[in-house]
Amino acid sequence: MNYRTLGRTGLSVSALALGTVELGVEYGIPLPGESGRPTDAEGIRIVHAALGGGINFIDTARAYGESERVLGLALADRRERVVLASKVATQRADGSTPTGDELRRAMLASLDESLRQLGTDWLDIWQIHNVDGALLAQSEVVADVFAAAKQTGKVRWTGGSFYGADLPLTALAYDIFDVMQVTHSVLDQRLADRFFAAAQALRVGVVVRSVLLKGALTERADHLPPHLQPLIDRSRRFRQIVADAKVGCSPAQAAVAFALANPAIHAVLVGVRSVEEVNDAVQAASLQFPPDLLKRLRELRLDDEALLNPGTWGIG
Repeated sequence: MNYRTLGRTGLSVSALALGTVELGVEYGIPLPGESGRPTDAEGIRIVHAALGGGINFIDTARAYGESERVLGLALADRRERVVLASKVATQRADGSTPTGDELRRAMLASLDESLRQLGTDWLDIWQIHNVDGALLAQSEVVADVFAAAKQTGKVRWTGGSFYGADLPLTALAYDIFDVMQVTHSVLDQRLADRFFAAAQALRVGVVVRSVLLKGALTERADHLPPHLQPLIDRSRRFRQIVADAKVGCSPAQAAVAFALANPAIHAVLVGVRSVEEVNDAVQAASLQFPPDLLKRLRELRLDDEALLNPGTWGIG
């Protein structure tokens, strides 16, 4: 496993990070007959397999159902080995964003609950989940809460997760995020235009997620509904290119390797459902593709937000 310095945090993190939404809720494109999340025991085995494969960076969130609780069980005697990140959901039940003292109280209460569920006294990285424009309008409140959390020792570094192509670049100007979690994949390369270089200049840690686009870069794409046919077709092209290249890896491994080939990316988040998928992902971290293959993969880029944002797919 390769390790990279996560921007100005100075943290040494594995290039592959374990995403844990699958440990807490049903997630991704379901296959026929597939249902449910892994059991607690399976989730613990997944986390231990990741650590055994050299992964030292784990990401979770309050919004991931049972994920924090399962991680607390898995890391009971292993906390010191892990760079642990979680996220606070700041939106109200109706989707609106609180302001002022209400936002401050909600964030700090969420932090305490994360620590309780995870069975730890501190988070290495505490992030705001799905930052939007309304949240950025409360940047002074957020900065105060971040500073207070750091001062208490409950949080070492702070960050945010983002969707879309424009908001991450806008957020950089506020200078309140030590780490930014953004979307990037073979099909969604929009942030490669300007964001990666700008983040690198500011020494902001960059973590990318959705490298499999919720499974759409695997055979799971064949089970997407007909209105996503352009996405299905592009997935099939990707899988055929990987097969024709004879690089000895699966499409999922190729998607991970593509993201890791970008030096501006410090870590790639991968969600898994089994120990076998952990092992496959760890193998992908050592792959290096020739320039001509990377060029062919870059040519698969899409720019249609309706295809690139799983939240618009209408499949749950």
